Amino acid sequence: MGKTAQREKAKSKRTVTTSERKSGGSPAVKQARAKRTPAAASSQAPEAADPIGSRLRAIENAVAEIHHVLMPPLAAASDHALEGSVDSLRRLLSELVEQRMEAVVRDLVEVRRQAASRAADAAQRTLDRLDDLLDALGAVRFEAEPMDVVDPLIHTVSEERPADEAPDGVIVATLAPGYRSGRGLVLCKAAVAISRGN
Repeated sequence: MGKTAQREKAKSKRTVTTSERKSGGSPAVKQARAKRTPAAASSQAPEAADPIGSRLRAIENAVAEIHHVLMPPLAAASDHALEGSVDSLRRLLSELVEQRMEAVVRDLVEVRRQAASRAADAAQRTLDRLDDLLDALGAVRFEAEPMDVVDPLIHTVSEERPADEAPDGVIVATLAPGYRSGRGLVLCKAAVAISRGN
């Protein structure tokens, strides 16, 4: 064999060695490595194939661990703060209701004292005082109009009167006013008299 043939042979060996080195060795070497460490090879294969994906999974796992560790105390603290705020609001509303009730009781005591007095104008003063109290509480007074049709939602029929000029069943007079709340809820229906034919 000549020098040229020997060079060619050595060159081909180097090329094979370089290509084997790039691919991880010859097939025989790869099999030997796989036999020696099958578990290590299978666990490293996904990381070698997708190093970015394995890092992302590691980051996701770390974030999940942090979330699991930190979130329950934060949620508990937020629940505790919310309960504290609700309790404060309840106390404030309770105090406001109590103050309002005390003011109403004071006014009612005064009305009772006026009604109990034997003065000649006590009845009128009592009515005036009650009207003032109802106004202060936001009650809106309403009366029925003559010749209106009875509306059972806001009227209650207390009396029937003969009326020649009015059709049967219409309102001829308001006997007692009705009251609505500031929101429009009927608190007390108006007592009315209606017409009845002879």
